[in-house]
Amino acid sequence: MKLKEVGQKHLSNLASEFFRNYNTQQLEASLESFEKLKEFNTKSAKLGIELDYPKTYDEDYQKSVETYCLKNYNQVVLLVNQKKYPEAMSYIAKVQKYNTSYKNVKQLEIVAYCEPLYQSAINNLESKNYSGALGILSSIDRKTENYKDSRDLLELASAQQTKSFILFEPKNSNDKTENEIQRYLFDNFSETAVQKLSTIKIINNTPFQNAPSTVDLNNNTNVDLIQAIRKATAADYFYVFDVLNKYEYNSGLKKTNSKGFEEIQRRINDSTVVTEYNAFYYYLVKAQRSFSYDFKYKLINAYTNQIVSSKTQNMKSADDIEYQEFTKKFTGNINKLYPYNPQQTVGTLQYSPRTWRNLFSARTTLKSAEELKNDVYNQNINLFLNTANTMK
Repeated sequence: MKLKEVGQKHLSNLASEFFRNYNTQQLEASLESFEKLKEFNTKSAKLGIELDYPKTYDEDYQKSVETYCLKNYNQVVLLVNQKKYPEAMSYIAKVQKYNTSYKNVKQLEIVAYCEPLYQSAINNLESKNYSGALGILSSIDRKTENYKDSRDLLELASAQQTKSFILFEPKNSNDKTENEIQRYLFDNFSETAVQKLSTIKIINNTPFQNAPSTVDLNNNTNVDLIQAIRKATAADYFYVFDVLNKYEYNSGLKKTNSKGFEEIQRRINDSTVVTEYNAFYYYLVKAQRSFSYDFKYKLINAYTNQIVSSKTQNMKSADDIEYQEFTKKFTGNINKLYPYNPQQTVGTLQYSPRTWRNLFSARTTLKSAEELKNDVYNQNINLFLNTANTMK
């Protein structure tokens, strides 16, 4: 009752404030006071307290909103016509606060946002700053796809930024598996380049992709060869790679006999229960599997014969498991098992057996050799993408 009494008094004060501001044509102040009134009334209603204010104020509020939007909309139109776009954006925000679809405010917002960017992009294109123009035009494209000829200009800037390269297929190795890896990488590098490198284009189906001595392509003795390939294909870069030292390892299951203790409570008589710790035997099982190879690559600038990036990196994926298994079927309570005998082990040497117990339900299957290979291949493809993105 007291809350309703005090709440009604506060609401009446807010209503009086709105009435005063509305009648003195203080638009923003009247809107603000009415919104405070509505917010307070809603909070009170959630507490089950019904408060009253003159319902004609709802109509007055809507009239204030309409007047406020029209006033700010007219200011938007004026500023856009004067090409004062940043100032116009602040008035657009005021209109959209109350009505996002008011008249043609959406179109005016697009103009106010895009036109300064469009003019900046034109200046960048005229000064051949294609990278700067690309970023600006991309911002316009995220806002709208059909602002003037921005989409055409975006394609132009993208084309100017696009770099082309030839991916050379490695020489055959003496190891059959290494040859399979090289072929897989070559095919997937090509496919990935098409799918994910928007400003980088791979040149396919040229007679130079199987050029001899491609790993040493940038040697001084190959300058003429590089220039001949560049002129014939218009390539900006060459990417050469090799796969070496493929290695696979599988340890197999290694079991170690171990001993634990199970807590047993045995009743002696009606009043006496004895706790004992009986030994039991289990296996600690470990296994490892890995797949790896050395990946050697060079990214060469076709115009200067300079190495842009070069590395030999070990690509590796490994998996290991460690678990415990009972030597015979166990049907008891796992929480009654200990890796030590609590009755015979001093307190300073005792520890929480939780981690040890969890090993009885740990993963028991290694990742397959195929899963490890795929993991390594994905690492390798990401390395290729990161390297390709340095082509500028």
